Amino acid sequence: MNIKNLIIGCIVAVSYSSCSSISKNETETGSIVRDCTGTYIRIAGKGDFLVCNDKLIKDKKDGEKLNVSYEMTKDCNERDGIVTCMMYHENKGLIRITSFK
Repeated sequence: MNIKNLIIGCIVAVSYSSCSSISKNETETGSIVRDCTGTYIRIAGKGDFLVCNDKLIKDKKDGEKLNVSYEMTKDCNERDGIVTCMMYHENKGLIRITSFK
Protein backbone atom coordinates (compact mmCIF):
# COMPACT_ATOMS: atom_id res chain seq x y z
CA MET A 1 0.00 0.00 0.00
CA ASN A 2 2.83 2.47 0.75
CA ILE A 3 4.22 2.39 -2.79
CA LYS A 4 0.76 2.92 -4.24
CA ASN A 5 0.19 5.95 -1.96
CA LEU A 6 3.62 7.33 -2.88
CA ILE A 7 2.89 7.05 -6.59
CA ILE A 8 -0.51 8.71 -6.18
CA GLY A 9 1.08 11.49 -4.11
CA CYS A 10 3.70 12.12 -6.82
CA ILE A 11 1.05 12.27 -9.53
CA VAL A 12 -1.00 14.77 -7.52
CA ALA A 13 2.08 16.93 -6.82
CA VAL A 14 3.12 17.01 -10.48
CA SER A 15 -0.44 17.80 -11.59
CA TYR A 16 -0.73 20.64 -9.09
CA SER A 17 2.59 22.21 -10.06
CA SER A 18 1.81 22.08 -13.79
CA CYS A 19 -1.65 23.62 -13.32
CA SER A 20 -0.43 26.39 -11.06
CA SER A 21 2.09 27.53 -13.67
CA ILE A 22 -0.70 28.15 -16.21
CA SER A 23 -2.39 30.87 -14.19
CA LYS A 24 0.79 32.19 -12.58
CA ASN A 25 0.86 35.94 -12.17
CA GLU A 26 3.88 37.46 -13.92
CA THR A 27 5.23 40.98 -13.38
CA GLU A 28 7.25 42.59 -16.16
CA THR A 29 8.13 46.00 -17.54
CA GLY A 30 6.95 46.48 -21.08
CA SER A 31 5.86 49.12 -23.53
CA ILE A 32 2.47 49.55 -25.11
CA VAL A 33 2.18 48.82 -28.82
CA ARG A 34 -1.06 49.57 -30.63
CA ASP A 35 -2.10 48.92 -34.19
CA CYS A 36 -5.31 48.04 -35.99
CA THR A 37 -5.14 44.44 -34.70
CA GLY A 38 -5.19 45.35 -31.00
CA THR A 39 -3.15 46.45 -28.01
CA TYR A 40 0.03 44.62 -27.07
CA ILE A 41 2.58 44.74 -24.28
CA ARG A 42 6.10 44.41 -25.69
CA ILE A 43 8.46 42.83 -23.19
CA ALA A 44 12.15 42.98 -24.02
CA GLY A 45 13.55 39.57 -24.85
CA LYS A 46 10.09 37.93 -24.86
CA GLY A 47 8.11 39.65 -27.61
CA ASP A 48 4.61 41.09 -27.92
CA PHE A 49 1.63 39.80 -25.94
CA LEU A 50 -1.94 40.62 -26.99
CA VAL A 51 -3.87 42.26 -24.13
CA CYS A 52 -7.40 40.91 -23.67
CA ASN A 53 -8.58 43.60 -21.26
CA ASP A 54 -7.01 46.54 -23.09
CA LYS A 55 -9.73 48.93 -21.87
CA LEU A 56 -7.86 48.91 -18.58
CA ILE A 57 -4.96 50.79 -20.20
CA LYS A 58 -6.89 52.82 -22.81
CA ASP A 59 -5.65 56.14 -21.35
CA LYS A 60 -1.99 55.14 -21.75
CA LYS A 61 -0.09 56.29 -24.83
CA ASP A 62 1.46 54.10 -27.51
CA GLY A 63 5.10 53.48 -26.56
CA GLU A 64 4.55 54.24 -22.86
CA LYS A 65 6.37 51.92 -20.48
CA LEU A 66 4.40 50.14 -17.78
CA ASN A 67 5.17 47.73 -15.00
CA VAL A 68 2.38 45.18 -15.50
CA SER A 69 1.22 42.13 -13.61
CA TYR A 70 -0.58 39.70 -15.88
CA GLU A 71 -1.82 36.17 -16.32
CA MET A 72 -1.44 34.16 -19.49
CA THR A 73 -4.76 32.98 -20.87
CA LYS A 74 -6.05 30.80 -23.68
CA ASP A 75 -9.35 32.59 -24.22
CA CYS A 76 -10.06 36.26 -24.70
CA ASN A 77 -13.81 36.86 -24.27
CA GLU A 78 -13.28 40.63 -24.10
CA ARG A 79 -12.25 40.63 -27.76
CA ASP A 80 -15.22 38.59 -29.04
CA GLY A 81 -17.06 40.49 -31.76
CA ILE A 82 -14.38 43.18 -32.15
CA VAL A 83 -13.60 43.91 -35.79
CA THR A 84 -9.90 44.32 -36.57
CA CYS A 85 -7.94 44.81 -39.75
CA MET A 86 -6.52 41.97 -41.81
CA MET A 87 -2.92 42.73 -40.81
CA TYR A 88 -0.91 40.03 -39.04
CA HIS A 89 0.81 40.97 -35.77
CA GLU A 90 3.00 38.20 -34.42
CA ASN A 91 2.53 37.67 -30.70
CA LYS A 92 3.59 35.24 -28.02
CA GLY A 93 0.14 34.72 -26.56
CA LEU A 94 -2.83 36.28 -24.84
CA ILE A 95 -2.56 38.03 -21.51
CA ARG A 96 -5.00 39.54 -19.04
CA ILE A 97 -3.56 42.46 -17.05
CA THR A 98 -4.25 42.16 -13.33
CA SER A 99 -2.54 45.43 -12.28
CA PHE A 100 -0.13 48.06 -13.60
CA LYS A 101 1.97 51.04 -12.54
